[in-house]
Amino acid sequence: MTKRPKSLGTVLRLGIVGLCIVPSVVVGLYASGSVGERVRTEAGKHLLDVSTRIAGMLDLGMHERWRDMTLVASMINAQGSLEQTDDLRNQFDTLKRNVPIYAWIGAAETGGRVVVSSQRLLEGVDVSARPWFRAGTQAPFAGDLHEALLLAQKLPPAPNGEPLRFVDIAMPLTRKDGMPLGVLGAHLSWAWANEVAESVLHRGSDDKPGLDAFVLSREGVVLMGPKDLQGQKLDLASVRAGVQGVTKTVQEIWPDGKSYFTAVAPTRGEGEYRGLGWVVLVRHDADAALADVSALQHRILFASLVMAVLALVAGWVWAGRLSRPLRVLAEAAQRLSQGDLATPVPPTRAFAEATSLSTSLVQLSMALDLTLAARQPPAAPAAPASAEPVSASREPAAP
Repeated sequence: MTKRPKSLGTVLRLGIVGLCIVPSVVVGLYASGSVGERVRTEAGKHLLDVSTRIAGMLDLGMHERWRDMTLVASMINAQGSLEQTDDLRNQFDTLKRNVPIYAWIGAAETGGRVVVSSQRLLEGVDVSARPWFRAGTQAPFAGDLHEALLLAQKLPPAPNGEPLRFVDIAMPLTRKDGMPLGVLGAHLSWAWANEVAESVLHRGSDDKPGLDAFVLSREGVVLMGPKDLQGQKLDLASVRAGVQGVTKTVQEIWPDGKSYFTAVAPTRGEGEYRGLGWVVLVRHDADAALADVSALQHRILFASLVMAVLALVAGWVWAGRLSRPLRVLAEAAQRLSQGDLATPVPPTRAFAEATSLSTSLVQLSMALDLTLAARQPPAAPAAPASAEPVSASREPAAP
């Protein structure tokens, strides 16, 4: 059995469905994906900018403190002794007051006894076993983060409740003839690093939920960051790259099982300060970072579907109106083909083809009428009426 072909209206409607729904969905999905990819790229750039700024400010801050100690050491070396303790103490106190990052500044003689210090803290105490003193007898020294030992009981606690932790700077002291005088040392409060990170994170649009900053040691140990991660070594691709001096951004799974956009920027030192190998890492919870994007993607897809449905409805009505004249003409042609020559052919001016077809059907109907009329045989002539015969026996009436 031959399959009946689909009507023009059905074909048009199916075509409109394909032309409305498919492109709208494809464009919506493409726009949604493009927005998501663009936001991921921008998020990575933003985090890298933040981490780079924090690293630069840490380097700059350490360089400035290094320069401070270099100038003070040069002044003491020019004096050639540590005997002017009152003047030195006043200078130490003034420097500490003007630059709150300093937790303690002091000078120890060659045997390790502190001769003079800010606020007289640790004066007379033997610091010969401290790493900063031993290293400072040899060359200018910057020591990595450590908890306070001797100063823990003499300084107020940190505002955030964390243990006091310091970064050390030490400079050798020598007389003009090259004989050693001792070591100038300074403890820098680690709260300064937190302040640097917070000042960058809270600047304008950087203050976002789910955004965390870390400072890691050259071994990848967390020096600054969320309390639950401090002191832990992070084994992440981003950390390994940062420790090797690479600046990059990645999206990766952290030990808590969550996905984060992560940017790392190694510190590189500044001027004569060569750096301590710190790595600054900034992460942003991927779900929080993409929350607005997900809502935007949903709106794009919804708008695409709404436009597709509206176009489909309009196209559906248009297809019906377009196919209706042809359907009426097709029905008229079918009745003509069945011999119903009395069928009227509806006139239409919907479009040129329908008008032409209507005119042709009218002409065809007229031609069929003429042809059928010509084929009919002529009618037989009617017989003439005969006159009544006059009877011969009929006599004329009597007068």
